[in-house]
Amino acid sequence: MSRALRFSPFHLALAAACVLPVRADVPSLDVAPTATPPRIDGVIAPGEWAGAAHSDVFRQITPEENVAPSERTEFWVTFDRDFIYVAIRNHDSAGRAGIRAYSMQKDQDNGSDDIVRVVLDPFHRARDGYYFALTAVGGKHDGLIQNSDQANDQWDGLWHGRTSIDDGGWSAEFAIPAKTISFDPRNGTWGFNVARAVRRKQEAMRWAGFVRARPTVALPLLGEVRGFTGLEQGRGLDFRPYLTGIARDHPRAGEKSGELRTGFDLIWHVTPSLAATVTVNTDFADAEVDERQVNLGRFSLFFPEKRAFFTQDAPLFTFAGIQLDPLPFFSRRIGLADDGTKVDVLGGVKLTGRVGRVSVGLLDVQIDEHAGLESKNLAVGRIAVGVLEESHAGVIFTRGDPRTNGDAYLVGADFNYENNRLAHNRSLLVRAAVQYTATDLAGDDGAAGTLSLNYPGEPLELSWFFSRIGRAYDPALGFVPRTGIQNAHLWNRYRWYLDRLPIRRLDFFLEGDLVTDLHNRRLDQTGWIGFEAETPAGDFLNLQYQHHRERLDAPFAIRPGVTIPAGDHGWGTIQFLYFSNRSRPVNAEVQLRHSDFFTGNRNDYELELGWRPSRFVELAAAWRYREIHLPQGNFDVRLGRAKAVVTFSPDVQASLLAQYDNFSDTLGVNARLKWIVQPGNEIFFIVNQGYDADGDSIRPTVNETSLKAAWTLRF
Repeated sequence: MSRALRFSPFHLALAAACVLPVRADVPSLDVAPTATPPRIDGVIAPGEWAGAAHSDVFRQITPEENVAPSERTEFWVTFDRDFIYVAIRNHDSAGRAGIRAYSMQKDQDNGSDDIVRVVLDPFHRARDGYYFALTAVGGKHDGLIQNSDQANDQWDGLWHGRTSIDDGGWSAEFAIPAKTISFDPRNGTWGFNVARAVRRKQEAMRWAGFVRARPTVALPLLGEVRGFTGLEQGRGLDFRPYLTGIARDHPRAGEKSGELRTGFDLIWHVTPSLAATVTVNTDFADAEVDERQVNLGRFSLFFPEKRAFFTQDAPLFTFAGIQLDPLPFFSRRIGLADDGTKVDVLGGVKLTGRVGRVSVGLLDVQIDEHAGLESKNLAVGRIAVGVLEESHAGVIFTRGDPRTNGDAYLVGADFNYENNRLAHNRSLLVRAAVQYTATDLAGDDGAAGTLSLNYPGEPLELSWFFSRIGRAYDPALGFVPRTGIQNAHLWNRYRWYLDRLPIRRLDFFLEGDLVTDLHNRRLDQTGWIGFEAETPAGDFLNLQYQHHRERLDAPFAIRPGVTIPAGDHGWGTIQFLYFSNRSRPVNAEVQLRHSDFFTGNRNDYELELGWRPSRFVELAAAWRYREIHLPQGNFDVRLGRAKAVVTFSPDVQASLLAQYDNFSDTLGVNARLKWIVQPGNEIFFIVNQGYDADGDSIRPTVNETSLKAAWTLRF
């Protein structure tokens, strides 16, 4: 493997460069400014969009590729100095009865609703961008696009959107402030796309990018809108103060406390494409709670970032396309201890954006003292430069260690070769990177190297990843669950589309993962083989077989009192998975697994149910049960989750989430009320209640109630 890591990036890049690119014609529109902005109420009034650029040339993506859609869609685009305006008319031959309109929830695109999506690439360089979406009943969705085609839905932008339903279909109107997005005022040509999903038909269509194997957010496949000139961001100042009141109650200790927190973020758009942020007493009270997990392995679990301050410019800090490990920068290391305890962020500065072909992400924060550790300064920087036609290269560095009073440094470099102009609408992406660390905790210098290849498309798709992680590699502000290893992960899929059969799409996949030590001695090895099928109604079936080998050089306590002996263990697993189309009022997901497990056996049962009785109410419940039988002892794992959401309007939502697991024997309840007074001005009321569920009774252990108001003032 080490030879592959040393030589393959150059061989692969050379081979890719030798393929002659094929430039496909892309749709384009010339857009002109409007002197009379449209009213954003979801109703496309006669003459309201006169003079706007218009198109109704859409092509179907699924179930058939690049054919005429069954329903007509048209859109209009215009702008003024402050906003980009988009209107989309979704004609429907079945009228109101044909529209699936269940959810007004924010960022809840789970496949249940008819939806339209607008994709923007303001820099028109196919690296990062934005998407904005509306369901038929006005549920707002938005996110960032990173690494050319990866959606990050944790971002929340400030924008306006409304919808309306009538006998002929439904309409959506968007007003996206120029202050919400980054752009180059010297470049009036943007990447652009509009996409629509008709859920009852399982049909998707787009204005550009008629490649079924690529997602709607694939920036290299966007069309063009030309003429965005004169957009302004005013003085480029956003002042966002907040005020949070917190009451805490610990019944067992008989302790009660209160806290009043205030702080702010001040964002200065140095240019329309470069922003400087100053944060004081950064607050994360409104962040969503993590989904509870139970760890039956030897290595750390990964939880995604959900705090808005860090998700805002997340694409600018991505490195070599690494999504899990060895990850040089993982923002949850800032403001959260390893056990999930919150650590106050006293303040910091951030510089993010683009200057020509250079993207910049710089962050420096000061965290408070906690758990016997001193107040620490933590910094990260990422700079990437566009090279060749679609590729980029860059560096990353981090400084500081939130885990100890010692210090830590990391530096890395990556090269990302991308070619989206291969014959037959194919793409190739090859990434290579190296990282070096020096930390007081590790006591030595360490290194890691990665190489990945992605070849998306149909019928064959390939994704390969290789890494070598030194024993002393220690990214203090990153994430790595295991060091001193080499890893090769290969994923291959072949797809068939079947006409006039109960199965519309059939995938055959073959996947393998091999972990060795640095001397090529096998540690873990896993292979998967299986099929996934989609029915014409949009239901999915998955059947797979997995074989796993795991070497334990020392005994492993999987549960208190249950220890797996050292040795070379191997077992097979058969899995069945079914989940139904969410465009029905009731949906279900069932997963069954049976396997040997170390020295015994294991059965897994998972059931998830969802019910949407109306656009205002959504109920969901999930239960996961694992029964494990070992000679050393038997035990089971139980996780339960129940959620109720009441959405009074797209701007007012209340939710109740309860989670339980029998490993901690605790029940956690999170209640949230969110009121968007207007985009950027929000009020949150949040209650987090913990219960001890050990035994026959449930006893409260902690209560934290928060009331937060955050306002945005733009100049």
